Amino acid sequence: MRTLNPELISLRTSGTEPGKRAREFGTKVMGLESEEEEPRERFPPPASELSSGREWLWTPWRMRYVAGEDPVEGCIFCNRLGEEDDVQSLILHRGERAFVIMNLYPYNTGHLMIVPNAHVASPEDADPEVTREMAELRGPILRALRRALSPDGFNLGLNVGATAGAGVADHLHEHVVPRWQGDANFMPILAATMVMPELIPVTYAKLRAELAADVASGNRATDLVIVDDRGQALVDGDGRLPRIESPGDEPVWRAAVREARQRGATGVELLGWAGERHVGSRRSALLLRAVFPVDSALAPGIRLTPVNELLDGIDAELVRIALARDERFET
Repeated sequence: MRTLNPELISLRTSGTEPGKRAREFGTKVMGLESEEEEPRERFPPPASELSSGREWLWTPWRMRYVAGEDPVEGCIFCNRLGEEDDVQSLILHRGERAFVIMNLYPYNTGHLMIVPNAHVASPEDADPEVTREMAELRGPILRALRRALSPDGFNLGLNVGATAGAGVADHLHEHVVPRWQGDANFMPILAATMVMPELIPVTYAKLRAELAADVASGNRATDLVIVDDRGQALVDGDGRLPRIESPGDEPVWRAAVREARQRGATGVELLGWAGERHVGSRRSALLLRAVFPVDSALAPGIRLTPVNELLDGIDAELVRIALARDERFET
């Protein structure tokens, strides 16, 4: 029997176990072992230092990137844009002239970048339509971040040229960094501790669901693949996966957790994206893990079924996508 292993989801996405990556920099990682808790309005992001009246985001987990330990041939943005698996590449949105991608080595939780499709180094080299589309993406991105993560503010900006601090100087990109009141705290300075409120695949799923509703199609319908550690999935009376219609003022991920609880699940936890790998698909789907009581305690019309039996049903495509990567399971 196969059981979900969210640690391996992170390994598949980042290429490095969170604990191992932190140990390389002499830091500790908090929050890797999550327990059931009510959704919170604030996420304590990685910390920063206050010094001489200036605020410095202190991010030791970025040292692998800064030190060049993961060299990439060619342009990292062009490479990601040319790949088919947008979940693996952390691409959240593909537009006609620009795309949105998460930063694998973020300054803060939810750190995104708006990147032109064309390989240009500076704004004056870009077509006016490109910079216009990049600007138009800011609104949907900020709305998605506010709904999904509830930040108190943002840092937005461009670093043009290596001297100005651009990590990838030959391909223009704009940073969008969520900020929280109190994210400048003492944890990494005094305790050598890096606070990780959630794994990157979870943040990716939250943001992609929001952007899919806002930018792609405006359709807020989201399918839910809700499974337990015994290989069972929650389905409606007709054998279909649950589907939610999230109101505009509620984050999609929170509506998914609420819906699972209303159907009788406990210990509900968002694991990641369960929809198609390539951005632009019409169906959004989230993968959640939960604990199911005996059938009699489930909501009326709801039942459990072995995941394998769904592979031949009407939602087979979504189930296959959600369970496609064997690294997500352990025997």
